[in-house]
Amino acid sequence: MTTADLGMPLPAAPFPAAPERRPKMRLKVWLCDLTYTQQTVSAETMPQAVAGLATHAATVMDFQHVPQIFKFPEDLAKALETHGAPDVIGFSHYIWNAHLSIGFARVIKEKFPGTTVVMGGPHYPLLRADQVRFWYERLAGAVDFYVDGEGEAAFADLLLHLNSKPAPKVRDTIPGVHSLSPDRREVHTPRPRNRIRDLADVPSPYTAGLLDQFFDRGGVPTVTTTRGCPFSCTFCTEGQHYFSRVAKRPRAEVEAELHYIGRRMAPLVTAGTARNELLITDSNFGMFPEDRHTCQVLAECQRLYGWPRVVNVTTGKNQRERVLEAVAQVPGTISLSGSVQSLDTDVLTAVARKNISAGKMMEIALQSAQAGAQSYSEVILALPDDSKDKHFDSLRGLMDARFDRLNMFQLTLLPSSEMYAVAYRARWGLGAKWRVMPRCFGRYTVLGKEVRAAELDEVCVELPNLSYEDYRECRVMDLLVASLYNSGVFGTILAVLRAHKISPMTWLEECAGQPHGGNLTGVLEEFLKETDEQLWDDRQDLMRFATANVDRYIVGELGNNLLYTYRMRMISEALVDLTDVAVRAALAVLRRAGAATGSSSLVARLVREGAAYHRLKLSQVFTTEPPAALQQIADFDIDLLLEDARAGEESPDVRRYRLPETMGRTFVLTDRQRSTLRTYVGEMGATVAGFGWLLTKVRLPDIVRQVRMTAVGSGSSDAEPSRSDAVTP
Repeated sequence: MTTADLGMPLPAAPFPAAPERRPKMRLKVWLCDLTYTQQTVSAETMPQAVAGLATHAATVMDFQHVPQIFKFPEDLAKALETHGAPDVIGFSHYIWNAHLSIGFARVIKEKFPGTTVVMGGPHYPLLRADQVRFWYERLAGAVDFYVDGEGEAAFADLLLHLNSKPAPKVRDTIPGVHSLSPDRREVHTPRPRNRIRDLADVPSPYTAGLLDQFFDRGGVPTVTTTRGCPFSCTFCTEGQHYFSRVAKRPRAEVEAELHYIGRRMAPLVTAGTARNELLITDSNFGMFPEDRHTCQVLAECQRLYGWPRVVNVTTGKNQRERVLEAVAQVPGTISLSGSVQSLDTDVLTAVARKNISAGKMMEIALQSAQAGAQSYSEVILALPDDSKDKHFDSLRGLMDARFDRLNMFQLTLLPSSEMYAVAYRARWGLGAKWRVMPRCFGRYTVLGKEVRAAELDEVCVELPNLSYEDYRECRVMDLLVASLYNSGVFGTILAVLRAHKISPMTWLEECAGQPHGGNLTGVLEEFLKETDEQLWDDRQDLMRFATANVDRYIVGELGNNLLYTYRMRMISEALVDLTDVAVRAALAVLRRAGAATGSSSLVARLVREGAAYHRLKLSQVFTTEPPAALQQIADFDIDLLLEDARAGEESPDVRRYRLPETMGRTFVLTDRQRSTLRTYVGEMGATVAGFGWLLTKVRLPDIVRQVRMTAVGSGSSDAEPSRSDAVTP
């Protein structure tokens, strides 16, 4: 059976003929990296990792049947109905598809008991006692083998054993391959498999043609140039010693792969049927000399193919000069990360993490602006030894360091992290609850059976110094950061505050304490209500509820990403109230700092005009066909103020920003922005959940209205922009 038999295009460059000394692989092998598809495509990235299992295996065996790659559950269900099951089927097992993979595996094992089911991925406990419980609770009866750690060599070894006649004993002899004994009384956990030293051993699945079918289906290309992380954070799946050594791919192979992808993405990007993105999965991109070359190749791809406009990647935690030099090769394409998770030294000690100094962080943000790059940092709420004050202080420090965007997460207890262990939880007093992961739910018919599945994650919501009420207050502040600070949503206010030596966090705390308009109050109340309702004490209770009510999740009634969904609602439903509280809070903190903020003062007028400027840029941002233009009277050169702010040189003397004469501003969406919005909305849906997810993928500056200055025939230079005179359809 070929890909053509499955209704899929044949790989453009099938595996080369193997030398005779390589064993013939007679088994039919399918590899699945399933994602949920019914609300929207949950994991839109191409299944590069599972396809890499096939390309590595092809270096040590000669496949008689090209391995088939599956991403979408509907495709796998159709293939099973049409052709039956293969000899061996492998499933990726991540936090976002674990139960979906197990659900399909269980049906396949029931209908085709002779098919060998293999699973592998990072969603697997570190400790043997937890692994045994994991097998009995989740895998028994569905899975024959679990590949722990890196999968390529272990999976190839397993295939060779299964292909042998007569098949030798496999259940406790292959390093890295775990299994349940036939009588289900014992779990075999052999010694770990050694890491691959050279990623040249995993040839590109793109240039092998294995992923061609996914380009036309909206997949986001995913590549890996290095694997491993030298840091030992206890909350991370790569924090264990096993992943501490970094392996690299050859430069020539990375270059060939990126050009291969670029040639296929070019017509799709031009047609507006694909997102103009690339995901690089490296944990510390830019830290290594090879990364500069990768960025040069990316710049060449941009010139030749118009792709990629955005590269999503986590940049390195050290070697900042090298990182900046690499990112500078593709200005505006890669956001520079200075992810700290916390700035509190006790918290960092508790999670075995070392951060760079606050001074160095300031340099990162400023240098990234000079290099034409956005900058962001990450904060995790409820790490061991955290508190509300520590969380707020971390936010304050990062804002004062001038990062463009703060990504705020809750601590998730991952099975493959050190934090998952019972002893670790007890030591730090981690109080956890369960919730359904956004977009990770669905129901599918497989071989006549319905598979209902949902993915859950376990999040920490209480600590000895962080009550649940404190946790809720932190979540509200995180929402205000996302809605008022990130991506310079109200950049003019930030610039004026910084010019007067006022921390943006002081302003946000004032925003939280000020009276709110009715729309804003309603949105915040619903945010807290959903925060409470999403959290469950018992995993099994939540799983029963989620699978029984999966349709409510699919239509967006339940299970949304709250920060992004409510950020969208703040902007779309409460923008006037949000602008009003932003102005009132700014004037209050400026007044306390000694700035003149009377109604006729230039400072107050600049704050009000600037707030209206940003409100107009955001107006109807989630509508692909809004009114043609909005207009505003302009007395200040806000572009100059924002330019000074990017350089960290705001002036407290607002006369510098006074226009010599009153002008007008027109706010419009460009054709490119409309096309970008249509592409994303078409993929994610014009729903609350869809727009919330859009904000996880699109930078607001890319979709807010552009501003054009125009002359006005008349008008007082003292005119103060207001809601009534700022907007005209």
